[in-house]
Amino acid sequence: MGLGLMGCSTNDIASRIVGSAMQTTEQRIGEEIGNRVSGALLKELTPALMRQYTVGLMQMLFYQGGYAMEFAEYNPGEYTAWYTEGSEYGQEVVKAFLQRDEEGREWWRIESRAGADENGEEVVLVIEALFEVGEDGNRYVRRVRAQYPGETEVQEVPVQEEDAELWVIPSQGQLTEESLEGFKAGQESIETPAGSFNTARYEMKEQGTDDTMIWWITDEGVPGGLVATEWREDAEDIQQRMVLTAYGADATESKLGAF
Repeated sequence: MGLGLMGCSTNDIASRIVGSAMQTTEQRIGEEIGNRVSGALLKELTPALMRQYTVGLMQMLFYQGGYAMEFAEYNPGEYTAWYTEGSEYGQEVVKAFLQRDEEGREWWRIESRAGADENGEEVVLVIEALFEVGEDGNRYVRRVRAQYPGETEVQEVPVQEEDAELWVIPSQGQLTEESLEGFKAGQESIETPAGSFNTARYEMKEQGTDDTMIWWITDEGVPGGLVATEWREDAEDIQQRMVLTAYGADATESKLGAF
């Protein structure tokens, strides 16, 4: 069982919602990874498996449903925290933009938490990654530090030069302003653990299926602007959900000694 303890498989979500854009080897979380990303077994991850897991987790946080729907930029120090259902990446996740260095590279922290493992302990993974943002908008991973579940020691995860071009968080699905307007389903006020927000609701149906991806976007000061997403197999059958639980602007320190 993976870090996330509920819902359908990540491969199923990727194939049915994102389509071919997420079907590369580097972005798929296979059964082998799902079996390893759990409690003490996580420390057995090879660099290749760690790369795949990290890309999948960050894909969910940066490009939900394969589209860049966070219209507002994160500033250094800003973070968002989320509750998820139907995700193999954790039931609680945090995304924090720690700093931008003098070369324009970005340090981000990702935290993932799931329910108790077989020993009754919460499963927690903390990753801090240095990204180089390319002219194409892709984030290329240059360095990774991690604290695995049940471990007190922080580990440096090897990023080989020949692998760096493959360990990428793609900036895909940049919709035009006119296309976004076409997917807008209206205005909606929603309640989240982080507060009440007036939002624009966007809906995108997967061609040839009843699957629908929904985003709720606000302009009321939330980093990125996103406050909730859902993937539905039909109008009522929610397969995956991510809801904002907290946000702030004081995430400026590394927890893993990255800088």
